[in-house]
Amino acid sequence: MLYTWVKTVVGLLLAANFSVPLLTVLCNRYLWEEPMAVVAGNMSFTSFLCGIFIMLIGIYDTFSFQSIPLCRFLQYSGFAVGIAFKMAQVCAAFDQFVAVMYPLRHYSIMIRTRPWLFAAIWCTYAVQIIIGLFAHFLDMETFSEHVGKSSDNSTFTGCRWETALSNVYAIFVEVEMVSFSAMTASLFLYVGVVGHQLKTRLLRHAQQLRRNSRGGGVDENKSFFDNYRAFKKIVAVLSLTVSLDVVAPILRISSRWYPQPTLNGLLHQVRLLGFIFEGWAYGLLNAKLRAAYRKILCGRFTRVVVAPVPGSCRKVDG
Repeated sequence: MLYTWVKTVVGLLLAANFSVPLLTVLCNRYLWEEPMAVVAGNMSFTSFLCGIFIMLIGIYDTFSFQSIPLCRFLQYSGFAVGIAFKMAQVCAAFDQFVAVMYPLRHYSIMIRTRPWLFAAIWCTYAVQIIIGLFAHFLDMETFSEHVGKSSDNSTFTGCRWETALSNVYAIFVEVEMVSFSAMTASLFLYVGVVGHQLKTRLLRHAQQLRRNSRGGGVDENKSFFDNYRAFKKIVAVLSLTVSLDVVAPILRISSRWYPQPTLNGLLHQVRLLGFIFEGWAYGLLNAKLRAAYRKILCGRFTRVVVAPVPGSCRKVDG
């Protein structure tokens, strides 16, 4: 019973948390022209939906509903938005790649690729739903049924992924999770290494210019240094959660031989709480998004047109 309440509360917290950045992007049309805001908005929307489905699953178990179609719908939908979030995370990593590697062309490149990023996120979601429909109507073998062949007693109770998802989809979704996490980590690692090398060369060049009394230097590369500082902050937050996205699937795969439903469930909820830091960390690095967040949190509903100044709830309205 305690675990069902944990799921319900975690889902409620996720939905409530991401309703703020989602509302911020939806209520400020000028943010729709900001590629970073579009990606952040999609991350918030997928996390918001994920929280809703987790909360509904918790309510389902709390009241002991007995509806296989409903349980499967909630589980497949929850996993669908979760995987869509992982694709949104890849899109965020791509945005940072462009920001650091092509700082002066960042906006123009992202404007052109924004529709493709949006399509990638929601096509990923659609694929999961389609697979879920096929699995349900074909009544494919679930993970718990597959494990139950070698055991008389089932260790899985309630509306769990083990009892709702087909065994084939359970493998597919783990591969997706690890693959998207690996893509995100690879982009971050590449940008981190190349960005550090470029930063070192630019600083060395700036020092040479100063010694030669020719001026210039760091200021000429301000866009790069600003983007690289923001990139390091994002990596500092995402590194832990991306690591969990690699470790958690390995533990779930091991459950095929050593079932640990409670441990896997609690680790899953910890990972979901990490969504809170991911979405906010990415959005807060954009000046317009920061100002819009402040406007919403401080109860101001006029359009924000300038970046905020230090201090909470100062006037930033146009």
